[in-house]
Amino acid sequence: MTIRTTRHVGAPAARVHDLLTDVDAWAPWSPHVVSVTTLAGSDPARLHEGWRGRVRPFFGPATTMTVTTVRPEGGYSWSTRALGHRLDYDWSVRPTGDTRCDVAVTADVRGPLARGVEAVVGRLSAFGQRRRAERLAVLAEGWRRV
Repeated sequence: MTIRTTRHVGAPAARVHDLLTDVDAWAPWSPHVVSVTTLAGSDPARLHEGWRGRVRPFFGPATTMTVTTVRPEGGYSWSTRALGHRLDYDWSVRPTGDTRCDVAVTADVRGPLARGVEAVVGRLSAFGQRRRAERLAVLAEGWRRV
């Protein structure tokens, strides 16, 4: 199962990247995250390769998120495991000029029941991706309300 969303953003790629990698900035653009507890050995404020944290969404159990890649040009990848499945997420930021960029978010679920997971939560997950990308864009573009 793969879900992908792309969004044009009227802000520099560096600003979007900063919002993505600043753990304290997640709340306004990713409000489904209730709490993030940075695990030992990880910088509590900034994502880096190998960063690990316990992430609790409002709709399910907390999982341990491991950042696998942080791209200096923009974006990061992370993975988690739950109920015999692996979830891989990727946020990429591609500049399209000095003051614009494209943001893409991709989620891949792998495991014995991935097709069933897709049937149950695929549309909701796609909606959540679009909403987070929209909120990230609004925040990066400097709007006061998100």
